[in-house]
Amino acid sequence: MTKNRPGFTFVELLIAMLIFSLVSISIYLSFNAGIRAWQKGEGSYRARQEARYLLGTVSRELRNAVNSQVIIFSGRTDSLSFCKAANGLFRMTYEFDGGEKAVYRVLRTYKDNASGGAGTRSRMALGISGIKFQYSYKKDGKLAWDDSWAEDNKAVPFGVKIFLTYSPGGVAEPVVISQTVLIPTGLMKDEGAPTP
Repeated sequence: MTKNRPGFTFVELLIAMLIFSLVSISIYLSFNAGIRAWQKGEGSYRARQEARYLLGTVSRELRNAVNSQVIIFSGRTDSLSFCKAANGLFRMTYEFDGGEKAVYRVLRTYKDNASGGAGTRSRMALGISGIKFQYSYKKDGKLAWDDSWAEDNKAVPFGVKIFLTYSPGGVAEPVVISQTVLIPTGLMKDEGAPTP
């Protein structure tokens, strides 16, 4: 005679393996979705931080812009160059590289500028899809804005508007942030329209 031993039948074992597999797959999918959401959020956070850092740096340095006969303020829609006075005179240039989607800062000392030296080029922000500068002056007692500022003006503008465009991770629409920087040494009196 055979005794019934306690144990699992083959069907019970298959059902247990199926339940274990379903639970494991659902845990894996939940964990993977959480990791992807964290990576998107981290990318978006990094882009916002770099944009904020860039705006803060450009604003701070523009407030130190001075009128110089050697290093003259000039600006286009995607770049600007000016003389900064802080522990000496420097030519500060900010330029947008559309291919790399980056904004670069070029720092030239007074000596580099006089000798035509390249200066130090450093990347300030990555993942920027566009930057635009506008330059302000007073005309007929009112503020006017232009997309360029020629060296022929031989002056510093009253203010600069900076529009920064970036695409945070997972967002279809690009984000545009802007900041207006008033320059203490800029055109304060009614100077008329700048040279285009």
